[in-house]
Amino acid sequence: MNADVTEPTVDLATFRVDRRIVDRLCARGSISPAARDFALELIEPPRRWGLWVSRLLTVVGAALVLAGVVYFFAFNWEHIPPLTKLAAIAGLIAVAVGTIGVVGFGRLVSDVAASAAVLLVGVFLAVFGQIYQTGADAWQLFAGWAALTLAFALLAGSAAAWAVWLTVANIAFLTWWDQTHPFPGAHRIGAHLSIAVFDAAFLVARETLVARDHAWVAPRWTRFVLAVPILVTITLVAITVLDRPRDLTGVERIGAVAVPVLFLGFWFAYRRWVPDVVALAAATMAGLVIADFALFQLLTSGGRHTDLGIFFLMGLFTLGLFAAAIAWLRAVSRAMEVRP
Repeated sequence: MNADVTEPTVDLATFRVDRRIVDRLCARGSISPAARDFALELIEPPRRWGLWVSRLLTVVGAALVLAGVVYFFAFNWEHIPPLTKLAAIAGLIAVAVGTIGVVGFGRLVSDVAASAAVLLVGVFLAVFGQIYQTGADAWQLFAGWAALTLAFALLAGSAAAWAVWLTVANIAFLTWWDQTHPFPGAHRIGAHLSIAVFDAAFLVARETLVARDHAWVAPRWTRFVLAVPILVTITLVAITVLDRPRDLTGVERIGAVAVPVLFLGFWFAYRRWVPDVVALAAATMAGLVIADFALFQLLTSGGRHTDLGIFFLMGLFTLGLFAAAIAWLRAVSRAMEVRP
């Protein structure tokens, strides 16, 4: 071997070891099952449940405090002077922001405080609107809420605060469509497509930030906070289009094209780009629901009545479809486990 060639040194301290890596090493035969069990005891000691309990109690406690604030104002509404109401909520927002300044970013307490601050801004706007009777629609309240807290969510770097902000933004989309286009059919598809595209953009941003080692968006639950609304909305769009496939409007044609595009992008992303069998399973479940509905529409088209034979065929089709999907997901899961 050439003495001038030196192998690169690897700093093992820079590697982040989790349960999935240990499972993959065991599946590839790099470590024995006994070594896997020993490694998991080091990574996830039996006393770790105490950490999860403390986090759960912190979150539940913060939620109860916020609920108490809301109910306090609701119960004592007539007996509290207007300025006192606004000053109390503003003081709570200042306390939440001050907690972040004292504790620092990237901790559970600061995440809870950031989420509380975002929520309290909405409470402040609602109380302000009730006191001064601004006449604003519900969508304007949520849109203003999202606009005012966007910069704070950016600066806080908290996944929990972002989850709250995205919920508010999605509600703003829904209420805007409901109040400005209160009609079924095409406008309902437009609302669902807006939410799907909006959340898909944030999902792509989330995966990009994780790939660039931004730890605050790395928790796995942040993926599903975005993925579930996307899958639910595009499933509703597909069912609406299949329910009336003839004489589609422009928005409905866009929906008919957007649904397969979003599904293919979803499957490709979590099969090739960032493999995740759970996300694939969720997308597959949504696809199975659409396929079942499409078959039902086909069997009952032309004015045919639903009888026992149709339900029997639907049952057989559903069983076969789900069996094939489970077999495919198991094969994909095994392939992901042995992937280097």
